[in-house]
Amino acid sequence: MKKLIMILMALCLMAPAAMADLTKKQEKICNQNAKKRAKDLSKQGYTVMGTLPLEDALYKHFAKMEMGATEEMGTGHSKSKNNGRQMCLTAAMSEYASKAVSQLKGRSVTDAYGNEVDTENDPEFARFYAAYERLTQKEIKGELEESFTLVKQNADGSYDFLMYMLVDENKALSRRQKALKDAAAETNLAQNYAKQVSEFVNEPLK
Repeated sequence: MKKLIMILMALCLMAPAAMADLTKKQEKICNQNAKKRAKDLSKQGYTVMGTLPLEDALYKHFAKMEMGATEEMGTGHSKSKNNGRQMCLTAAMSEYASKAVSQLKGRSVTDAYGNEVDTENDPEFARFYAAYERLTQKEIKGELEESFTLVKQNADGSYDFLMYMLVDENKALSRRQKALKDAAAETNLAQNYAKQVSEFVNEPLK
């Protein structure tokens, strides 16, 4: 019991330190956003899966975003809470991969003869985009950090889930770069194309 108490005390001491880098202005913004979002979500009938109050969970989430993390969200609907959480994760992975491939689509590349290639309608790029999206979805799983999950029970006994996640884009970039390299190899995308497309992948994902 004594050991457990010491561990809990250590965790309590760690929490303020994690937020120590925030300025007073950032803390104010996080507090305001947390209160507003908590009010809206509570009205919708959502509660946190866990013991942390909703407003506190949102504050920590927004604080990490202020320190550089980006938000990713996943939704799910199921009569099983375990299945619902997995659905949220899968949905978030799919959404991230979709944004990643959208970043590349519409960007023009130039072939060896100086001609611009219509990447939107080129069959070679269509195969590449499909492979890149699939591989990005697989790669990004390890970089999605669950912040907290909300649940709402419906009249039929089913549940709606909303999972808030965070992504460190510096780490996620290497995942996207690997997905691009594998997709280019898998689809035999011409080397002069692959090099140019890799430059687009290095841009921050919005």
